[in-house]
Amino acid sequence: MNARPDVTLLIDPISHHFLGDALFDVNNARLNGDNILAPYVYLREWFQARGIAVHTADRLWRRGRGTARNVYVSLGIRDNYRAAARRPDTVLSAFFALECPIVEPTLYLDLARLQRYFKRIFSFSDAEALRPFLRGPLRCQKFHIPQSFASVHEEIWHRNDRRFLVMINANKRPQVYWQELYTERLRAVEFFGRTGEIDLYGVGWDGPPYRMGKTWVPATLRRAHRKLLHYWKPLRRDPLREAARRVYKGPTMSKAETLGKYTFALCFENMILKGWITEKIFDCFFAGTIPIYWGAPDIEDHVSSECFVDMRRFPSYQDLRSYLKSLTEAEIRAYKENARAYLKSPQFQPFTKQAFVELFARFLREDVGVQL
Repeated sequence: MNARPDVTLLIDPISHHFLGDALFDVNNARLNGDNILAPYVYLREWFQARGIAVHTADRLWRRGRGTARNVYVSLGIRDNYRAAARRPDTVLSAFFALECPIVEPTLYLDLARLQRYFKRIFSFSDAEALRPFLRGPLRCQKFHIPQSFASVHEEIWHRNDRRFLVMINANKRPQVYWQELYTERLRAVEFFGRTGEIDLYGVGWDGPPYRMGKTWVPATLRRAHRKLLHYWKPLRRDPLREAARRVYKGPTMSKAETLGKYTFALCFENMILKGWITEKIFDCFFAGTIPIYWGAPDIEDHVSSECFVDMRRFPSYQDLRSYLKSLTEAEIRAYKENARAYLKSPQFQPFTKQAFVELFARFLREDVGVQL
């Protein structure tokens, strides 16, 4: 198809590390671990095959104002939208709130203002569930996080020589302690650590926790503060984090490879919030690992309950352990097969790269009249 030099799709990525079109660089091993850039690479290739250029949003600031039409989408960045809005050649099509409210509470306080600039606000959740975190009424559309893969990793999925239980999470703490599951992860690790039945992977467990969310404090001062906390650690004992360090195995280069060494994985979202379903449960499915899930109260509306162990069913971790230990090989195999079948089903389709691309195609159709 002929190129359309009059239309450019510009994406402001979730972090400055992905600027300069690094969001689409599959060869950048530092940024593309576990192939996390696959949805954006697919999106760019799909649009470019139809004549639409796709770049990260910093390209916009290097372009003069003209007759070309720029479609601007932010993946949570709030630094540049006012400058984009002042350009007559730019449409602010969509803003995606990709961090949950307890991690980035100021983001949700800003959404009422952001919707005056952007044609659409997207979240994994809906306005009613988000109301406690908002400053005013919100017109919010739901979307699902696109997954990098559409089927299981066959070689990993078929592995049978697996250890019992794993958790992969960084050592972080939220901005807001309400409906959060960071603490619950630590309680679970502490319990299974007493029986020697869990391994913990991720970054930061050899030091104090990282505090999540945007802050005015420069990165240099934050690093100095963490170093100071590291020296204070012996004086400020945290029994749950000490228990986590005892089962800590270090960072992981590949979540799929690590998950594939275990039968079960603790799979707790950052918080309990309707619709808030991230990549965690799907990473388990791809590796043939059974997720023990806790997070979105409506998870069964999106993922078949036959694919995962629902932590809400168990009043204690002892009850969970007893259930996991009681499962036969046939029952474990059934969980895995159910997850494989789910990935092939229409229910998984909203979480695919194709659904993500269709959403962006709608932006161009409705906002600048481009039919693709």
